[in-house]
Amino acid sequence: MTNRKFIWKTLLIIPVIFFCTCNPQNSQDEFKIGLENLLENHLDLIQGKKLGIIANQTSLDAEGTHIVNLLSEHAQITTLFGPEHGFYGNIEDGAAIDDSAHTKIKLYSLYGEYLTPTQDMLKDVDVLIYDIQDVGVKFYTFMSNLFLAMKAAKEQAIPVIVLDRPNPITAARVEGAITIPAYSSFVGVMPLPMRYGMTIGELADLFNGESYGGFAINADLTVIEMTGYTRDWWYNETHFPWTATSPNMTTLDTAIIYPGMCLMEGTNLSEGRGTQTPFLTIGAPYIDALEWLNAIPEDALAGIEVSTVSFQPKAISGVASNPKYKEEECYGLHFKITDRDTLDPIKLAVAAMCAAKKLYPKNFKMTKYLDKLWGNENLRAMVSEGKDYISILKTCEPGVERFRKVRQKYLRYQ
Repeated sequence: MTNRKFIWKTLLIIPVIFFCTCNPQNSQDEFKIGLENLLENHLDLIQGKKLGIIANQTSLDAEGTHIVNLLSEHAQITTLFGPEHGFYGNIEDGAAIDDSAHTKIKLYSLYGEYLTPTQDMLKDVDVLIYDIQDVGVKFYTFMSNLFLAMKAAKEQAIPVIVLDRPNPITAARVEGAITIPAYSSFVGVMPLPMRYGMTIGELADLFNGESYGGFAINADLTVIEMTGYTRDWWYNETHFPWTATSPNMTTLDTAIIYPGMCLMEGTNLSEGRGTQTPFLTIGAPYIDALEWLNAIPEDALAGIEVSTVSFQPKAISGVASNPKYKEEECYGLHFKITDRDTLDPIKLAVAAMCAAKKLYPKNFKMTKYLDKLWGNENLRAMVSEGKDYISILKTCEPGVERFRKVRQKYLRYQ
């Protein structure tokens, strides 16, 4: 059995979920991702080379063909790397992943014993390629993989090719707290705001050339751009179907609300793992859902329809084996996005946390993990002190404005 046939057969069983409302103004010929442009216009960069590829189940072209299938026709693929959730995207959040063999190709996990490709992993690689669909949020770990892999490639003098893809939640909005160096981690490996408003290719440019945060890499970097892309597009405004980027990121609406609701992971509120609508459902056993909803200011609820719910998080194999409050009755809120341009998910999350702290001061708890997600201690400290959400969000503004000026130099699309 050839590598191509094996890989395609394997990909067929990956639980990929498609959600797409195509924009009739965009034809398939007008919009192309970096992978397609590499194949059409830049084969000289890979022909005759030994390739290492950082990829997962999202690394598909418009026809749904995987990058490994496509590039194996033109070069020798010697090494594969998988991010969090694994090469096939079927391993739950936070689970360590062992290295394995992918047919005759060695497959290394960048979410196992090592987060960074080692010298030994890269020994048979002439060119390192990155092609993963991100969600445009700093604590989604795929972009941390990119940052660390670029550093490793620089150290080994290996050229890096980043194949650009859309920012699903638009590459036009910059919002949220900046990660400061003391709180750098794999969910915030560099000083970025929560929504950085860039494509993954633009972000690679910033990592490579910008020293404002002390992390300029200066690798031999080539970004293969998209064509026909507009930076204020939401993902469904491309012709591409939505592929679940991780087991709990099954819809575009989940990605849209994720920049705020992921913060619940740093609290004792359920973020909805173990339900069919993670991040769109939040709550806890100690919550009075209607009381909580009434305590959240109206302006923080813009762009959504909210309903009170009760739910029991369940163990779901490969998705959430031990969700918060497993099998316990939780009470809380379910969100339906009605106007994504008006919705501010970070404001919504902070306002919901402030209301929970005010209503349930003895029950509502926050952990230091919240500091890593937010990027500093301000959110946890100010909520604990009873500050309002407006005051908390104002602390983000100076950092966002500084980042906007830096970001401007690296924007490739209008």
